[in-house]
Amino acid sequence: MLAGLVSCAGTVVATSSVSRSAPPDPPVSPPAPVSLNLPLTAPARPAPPVLPPWRRYAVAPPPMDGRPAISIVIDDLGVTRVGTERSLALPGPVTLAWFPFAHDLPQQIGLATALGHETLLHMPMQSFSNSTAQTGPDPLRIDLLPEDNLTLLRAAITAVPAAVGLNNHMGSVATGNSALMTLVAGETHRQGMLFLDSVVIPHSQGLPCALEAGVPAAGNDLFLDPIRQSCTVAQQLERVEQIARHRGYVIAIGHPHPKTLDGLAAWLPTVAERGFVLWPISTAIVFRNKIDLAASA
Repeated sequence: MLAGLVSCAGTVVATSSVSRSAPPDPPVSPPAPVSLNLPLTAPARPAPPVLPPWRRYAVAPPPMDGRPAISIVIDDLGVTRVGTERSLALPGPVTLAWFPFAHDLPQQIGLATALGHETLLHMPMQSFSNSTAQTGPDPLRIDLLPEDNLTLLRAAITAVPAAVGLNNHMGSVATGNSALMTLVAGETHRQGMLFLDSVVIPHSQGLPCALEAGVPAAGNDLFLDPIRQSCTVAQQLERVEQIARHRGYVIAIGHPHPKTLDGLAAWLPTVAERGFVLWPISTAIVFRNKIDLAASA
């Protein structure tokens, strides 16, 4: 039964004479925390190993398939237009060694890489003539302070992109000096590069110092260029084949001289039919040093 009406702000509200109070709500306990034992972030994937330059920029070789291997290196590139262009046009893979003082090296080396060739820094080193007319500017010298030679070497490495390693240009004085060659070997190892001793003198310290420092390294077996007409390029290439058959591999260096390039242009397309495989220098060095690439990855 209604006891009356209460009006508030023009609103009529019915009130009951019987006061009924609702029972209190039962206490509510907070929910227990749920643990899913999940990590806050997804586990990071291990980063792939970063390969050193001598492997990162290496050209994949054709399979050996039981054949002797031949590696051809062409030095002195990047300065003379015709010689450089003809060297780039050789059937590959060949290894091209570039002067650090040449112009437009990224463009020239980029084209060489696209054509399937491998890259070396052709590092100027002091010769008996003691003349920069032969070595080019800023050769490594035995009368420079070690820090000055390091500065020159590092600048040259920076100048030649995508190089797997370096070989010496000239160096009849420099490569005979074990202190300088130890310095070169140490920096080559630190940079993760390989070393090819051009062997311009019989007692060169380049290869033994490199191997002592743990650098993947090898030595040149012979030069292809006809010197004072005492031999022809064809005769030198016959010697290349003989060494390869006897030892299983050979490394030969040529220069962008017209006769050398003529001989190579005619001979390189016949390498497979002659029973050989053409390798970049990095593969020859792996073979020579019995490097297990799977174990060193």
